Amino acid sequence: MEAITFDFWNTLYKTTKKGVLHDVRINGLMRVLQSAGLDVGTGEVFEVFKKVWLHAFTRQRAYGEEVPPARQLELILEKFDITLSEVLKQKAYYYYAETLLEYPPEMNTDVKETLPLLYNRYKLAVICNTGLSPGYVLRKLMKKDGIIDFFEYLTFSDELGIAKPNPGIFEFTLEKMNIESHQAAHIGDDMITDVVGAKKAGMTAIWLAPAKDWKIPEADYHLRTVKELLNLW
Repeated sequence: MEAITFDFWNTLYKTTKKGVLHDVRINGLMRVLQSAGLDVGTGEVFEVFKKVWLHAFTRQRAYGEEVPPARQLELILEKFDITLSEVLKQKAYYYYAETLLEYPPEMNTDVKETLPLLYNRYKLAVICNTGLSPGYVLRKLMKKDGIIDFFEYLTFSDELGIAKPNPGIFEFTLEKMNIESHQAAHIGDDMITDVVGAKKAGMTAIWLAPAKDWKIPEADYHLRTVKELLNLW
């Protein structure tokens, strides 16, 4: 094995649960909409937000298509049938996409300690379906946490325009690394976007599932922490 590519959410970093970040995002959007003259409450904003998020998630997971954060925000504004000034639009985008940096997620178990050891043995990259926070935000997070330099290449779906499980996002990354698919493994927590996507691209697929006792036939390996990568090859 010459290279390992990593999923971002629930692999390198834990997914943020509903909490302070969620409240800041929804309340911030509500205040922006109210500033534009719309009589709206948090419940209405959350319902529209949830529908748009589900649409973006489904397009990624089912079709490998990307609905970037900027487009997600546009869809929210369209559903409220409102046009914002550029100043308010920038504020709305900040609340929607950039507040993650104020309320950063935790790094996943064993990641900080394991990456330097893997870096000495393999080429490393990230292949991420960005969701609500775009690639430039996630780069800032990785830089702040001191892990960005371990990766030769970072691929974010909002920048490339396609998403996992589309094999093209894996193939693009491997081409940037000058690595053939049979020389590379991908690790991630999602059975569809990570495991099936990697297999479609001809890679070794590793399912990271700490709490699962069963195996899935598509995965070549089932690991409970990224630290177990050190013992595979």
